[in-house]
Amino acid sequence: MSLQLRTHTLGILCRLLLDHEVVIDHHLLHIIQDIISKILDNVEGDVDKEMTSMLVTIYRSVHDSGLQMQLLRHFPSSSSQQSIIRRRLALAFFFTDPTYLSTNKLNMLNIKRITQHLNQPRFLINSETDYPDLAAAIAILAIGLDNGDPPLVEESKEAITAFNDDLDMLAQRIKVLFTQIIASGASHMKRNEAKDVLELFYTCLVHAIRTKQKPKGMMWEDDVGAEKQKSLMKSFVQRDKAGSIMQLNGV
Repeated sequence: MSLQLRTHTLGILCRLLLDHEVVIDHHLLHIIQDIISKILDNVEGDVDKEMTSMLVTIYRSVHDSGLQMQLLRHFPSSSSQQSIIRRRLALAFFFTDPTYLSTNKLNMLNIKRITQHLNQPRFLINSETDYPDLAAAIAILAIGLDNGDPPLVEESKEAITAFNDDLDMLAQRIKVLFTQIIASGASHMKRNEAKDVLELFYTCLVHAIRTKQKPKGMMWEDDVGAEKQKSLMKSFVQRDKAGSIMQLNGV
């Protein structure tokens, strides 16, 4: 099968994954996913070049974030190669940057860049926020991030610490977003859905992707928050001059 025919066939199959009637038919969906898998796992010649060419075609075909999310949700990822392809597509969609379609796996993920990108107007919570788009974008990001590509066990403690610190910054940005969304009742369904997606992603970052849990006992996660906690404790507890008796303020 020529590259042109593979690309054309893959494009048609991916468009079928955007059809609601198709994806709710599990038997038909499985057939489509199986054909896509065989196309991706049997690329001949210059694999990287041909794979990039096929992915660019898919990337250029889908512009709506909701449809991008649906495509990725049903895109096959049973093999390591398929999983990487799916993640490349997700990151390309999230950043609107097709260079991710050909990025080496080792250089594919930059958590700091993700955090910075979340400061774009698209992700600001205000009267103009498109909540369905926000929810879809974060769901796409979650697919692209996957397990975060943590440092190997044998790598330095500094590398692991840096990875967790970057994750904490990303988690904090996500937390800021969902705490800014004020929604209640059926009238705010789209807001509630976006908030649920953000909260789920935050939980995944903190409890699943981070290599180890943060120490408990801190009410706030950043340095400013830590100072707030110290000040709060001082306002409730004080020592006598000898430093041996602790009593509540006002007692």
